[in-house]
Amino acid sequence: MRRSRKAAALALALALLAAAQPQPPDTLAAIGAILPPFVSDHFDELVKAASASCEAIPQQLLFSRGSAALAPGAPLLRYGRGGRRALTPAGAAARVRRGDALVLYVPGWWNTPADASSRALVTALLTKHAAVHLLDTRLFFCRGYVTAVSNIIPLSHMLFNFFKRLHKSGYPLSSIHIIGFSLGAHVAGLTGKLVKRNLNATVGRITALDPARPCFARGEYRLDKDDAAFVQVIHSSTGVLGIAEPLGHADVYVNGVGGKHPECAGRSISLECDHARAWQLYSASAMNERSLMGRRCASWDELQQEACSGRETVLGYSCSPSAQGMFLFKSQEGSEPQFRQRELHVFNLFNLLSWPFRGWQSTQLPETSTPNYNNKMA
Repeated sequence: MRRSRKAAALALALALLAAAQPQPPDTLAAIGAILPPFVSDHFDELVKAASASCEAIPQQLLFSRGSAALAPGAPLLRYGRGGRRALTPAGAAARVRRGDALVLYVPGWWNTPADASSRALVTALLTKHAAVHLLDTRLFFCRGYVTAVSNIIPLSHMLFNFFKRLHKSGYPLSSIHIIGFSLGAHVAGLTGKLVKRNLNATVGRITALDPARPCFARGEYRLDKDDAAFVQVIHSSTGVLGIAEPLGHADVYVNGVGGKHPECAGRSISLECDHARAWQLYSASAMNERSLMGRRCASWDELQQEACSGRETVLGYSCSPSAQGMFLFKSQEGSEPQFRQRELHVFNLFNLLSWPFRGWQSTQLPETSTPNYNNKMA
């Protein structure tokens, strides 16, 4: 009897998810309000079960798209004192000065250059740098999730070609810092792999903001610590939307392993809010380095028990490459700037209608249905 009740609850949850569209971003909150208590109380477990379906797809099939899939390409947006410009890789490379650090943000699934995550990160990073680059992933990531996952291959090849141009011009790739959120974290990692394999060089730094777990629970295509000289990972939706195990030189666990965040309290389904904490905290750390402080954990058990007793360490934007290991950050509500959650476009990862390999029927993109970058390209 209990098994049949669970099966019925799972069927109901999947049916509700299938009925939801990927936009608007508050769909999960609306679903949570009408779900039976059993389903909403176990929603994370249902999400984990749904994500396992992607792991059954052979990786050779899932990641079979090569660099030939680059057309029509993804522009690099350069933000600076003169505003925003959309550039080709050649145009962007021509504007990078040899003595400058190159900071580049790769958004995640259904993130756009105008959404809250991109605006917060770019705004914060511009307080530290004269220019910030953003890879406009809309044509590749504003699609069904499995299609978006397969698109990390052409996106990483595009970034690799950009870095290859810089390398040929004498620019030190050790001055590159890639920041990736969710799927974007794996684009960053795969780009780092291509650089090491083909240029005999190493990207200086990768910051991975809650790297996506669905389709990346295992395998060679996901981020790891060998992809850059220093890889920092901020885990905020541990084991659900984000990968749980340590992947970097420094792994920051926000409120522990599987812990809930006080900022997300009161939501019947909090995974979208949990996932967003990674970019929110990192943005805040660029403006105030003491907003993201954590203690080193001597072991996984100590992390699970939230009993980490190591020395307090600056994490996030100002994290030193000498910081190695696992770190526990305990958030205090109101300790960093608040961002408008309802402007996100990244969530509803497990809307079943978004899983096919094709894009949405109309492939209509947020903010503009047919983006035309030609009149701003250089």
